[in-house]
Amino acid sequence: MSLEQDVERGRRADEVLNNDVYAESYALIEQELVRLWRDSRDKSEREDIHKLLRMLEKARNVLESTMRSGKLAADQLRQKQSLLQRVGTRLSGD
Repeated sequence: MSLEQDVERGRRADEVLNNDVYAESYALIEQELVRLWRDSRDKSEREDIHKLLRMLEKARNVLESTMRSGKLAADQLRQKQSLLQRVGTRLSGD
């Protein structure tokens, strides 16, 4: 995957993470799972709910990782562009 693609994926992940509807939905799902886990008296059910909570967290972590990778890719692109500009300036004699 190219740096440009990483930047775009990171930008899109950032949009999701900063989307009010996503944040509200995530919080509601998490709250409901915690409530179910807390109220459950069955060990197997609690373990299943705990797995769901971990998967929900993993989904968010994937988005956050994609966002961070995109920011790093954007930094790398800026550094490359800056280097190319400096080299171009020196070659043109300015």
